[in-house]
Parts: sequence; structure tokens; C-alpha cells
Amino acid sequence: MFLFKKKIPICLYIFFIFLAFNFTEFSTNIAYSKTFVVSKIEVEEEYNLNFNKIKVIDRGFKKAFQNLSQMILEVKDLNKITDTSIEDIKKLVDNFSILDEKFINQKYKNIMEVEFNRKKLIKFFNTKNIILSLPKKIDVFFLPILVDLETNSFNYLNDDIFVKNWENIQENYFQINYILPNEDMEDYLTIKKNLKNIENFNFKKILQKYNSENYIIMIVFKRKNNIKFYSKIKFDDKFLISNENFTNINILDQSNLNSMILNIKNKYEDNWKSINKMNPSSSLPIRLSVNSFNIKKSLKLENTLANLDFVNYYTIEKFDNSKIIYKVYYSSSPNRFLKDISNYDIIVDTTSPNWKVK
Repeated sequence: MFLFKKKIPICLYIFFIFLAFNFTEFSTNIAYSKTFVVSKIEVEEEYNLNFNKIKVIDRGFKKAFQNLSQMILEVKDLNKITDTSIEDIKKLVDNFSILDEKFINQKYKNIMEVEFNRKKLIKFFNTKNIILSLPKKIDVFFLPILVDLETNSFNYLNDDIFVKNWENIQENYFQINYILPNEDMEDYLTIKKNLKNIENFNFKKILQKYNSENYIIMIVFKRKNNIKFYSKIKFDDKFLISNENFTNINILDQSNLNSMILNIKNKYEDNWKSINKMNPSSSLPIRLSVNSFNIKKSLKLENTLANLDFVNYYTIEKFDNSKIIYKVYYSSSPNRFLKDISNYDIIVDTTSPNWKVK
């Protein structure tokens, strides 16, 4: 029963009772965020007497599962799911559609879209001791420098063999968009001046010039056929140092070069995933208070919560004539929550235990 401290019009009282009934009913059922959708899955099969469309669709499910896994799992975890059966994959599928299909030159081709159940997928990965990540597309300032230790010289931007081939290596699961600096003589001279101690150089002036919130400074040291990648990385205010070594490798061999770039790009993707990990078993409860008379604001909040990736679920913990208190189970940091929710033009006052939506 809801108690009101002052008299209110009977119509408003009925309105509150209606809301209370709906919110109470709602709070008994956790509200989960959206599903995972994998689009543009292309599958083809020889069209002959043995043609089986169901098997073709099953291949589409498996390909969609692989694509999604590459996007939300670190490379080290992919081996844990390589033997996942089609039966188990299909249990994770909520819906699918065939966007296009055609028969050409005795071949059947289709393009599929597959929708995976978020809750089931998280549970499935938990059984494999895998914590998935929810990385989003991110623009990253990319500063590559190739240092030849034998000649004490360096190659920069268009003179760098890695830069020339960097964008040629693309995978549909990549989330990082690399933004190169301009050809700037001042930058070149700054690097040249500090080449002997380049690993410890802070690059502050260059980074400020490009207003770089997120960046990767990739310093590649080459000595004959031995290559070392030393990377300074900043993602969402988190700083990382990465070291990768390759021995007896010829970078003039295109196959070797492509393999090395893919390896390094996957490493950077894993770095980005590592700070976007979602762990439902250790969800952080966050309480948000909304004025109960502001229905528009409460509906906007609910729609936003349903779209935030790290929100596992939320309930309405309290409802009265002054406020609605939402209890949100969030699988990342409070700062990440505030940043994510601000992208939807929702401002939160954090000065009290129950944060207030302004």
C-alpha cells in the first residue's frame, strides 16, 4: 500500500495506483537489455541433388556465432568454443531472417541476419569460464614509428612499411578505427630529436595537437629479422603498455608482414576488450531516483537503461508520491555508467546515496 503525506486529487490518486500496480508488476520481472544481432552473414552452397537448405542455414548460424565471438571475446578465449555444436548454437538464437537469396551458376547464395539471446549467450560463456566484452567502435589516434636499430634511423608515416599496409588488413570484428596524424615537419623533428630515448618520451605535445582522448603510439624496433612492438595505449583514461616480439621474420615478405599486422591489430582489439569486460556475477548495484510526477523522464530513463550494454537488468525498488527509485545492476564501473548514460542526455546528481536524475 502506498501512503501519501498530503491530499491529492482523486484522479491523480487513481493515476498513482495504476502506476504502482504496473511498476510493482514490472519489478518482479527483470528487464534485460537488447539482444546481439549479427548482420550480413553470407553463405553459399552447391545446388545439386544433395542440396539441403536447412544445412545451409545452420552454416549461417555457425558463421554468425563465430563472427560475434570474435567481436566480444579475447583471442585467448576463442579456442574454448571452437568445438561448439550447431545444436548448442541454435539454442542461443532468438530469431533470424534471410535478407537475400539467389541461385546463380548452380550455386545457392544467401545473406542472413541472426539475433542471439543476450541472457542465454552470457550464461553459455559463463559455463566455459569466459567473460565476454562489449566493446564499441572507437576512434583512436595512431602514431606509428619504425626504428632501425642497426642504422639508428627511423621511418615515419608514408615511409613506414607498416603504415603502407596497415589498412589492408581488415576484419569485420575490428572495433578500432585508426586515425593517422598529418605529415608534419615539427612532429618529425620532435621524434628525431628524441629517438635515442623514444620509449620514454611522453609525446605530450603531439598528442595535444591532435586532441587525442584515445591513442596508440606504436614504436617498432627492427634489428635484422627481429621485430619488437612497443606500444603506449590509452583507452577511456586507462593506460597500457604492450610488448610483442617476432623473431626470424622477414618484413619484406608480404605474407609475413600481413600476419604480423593482423597479430598486432588483434592484440590492440584485445586491449580494448579487456577494459570493456562484462561480468554479470559481480554486477554493481546503482540506485537512481526520479521525480514520480515526471513520467516523461522516467520513461526516457527506462528506454536508456534498455539500451546500455553493461546493464544486466534493473528493477523498481521503491515508488511513492515523491520519487521512483530504480535499482540498476551494472557490470562495469560507476564512472563508465555515468559516461554512457550522459550520451543519452541524462544528467545524474551523485551527491547522495541514491543518485538523482536531473
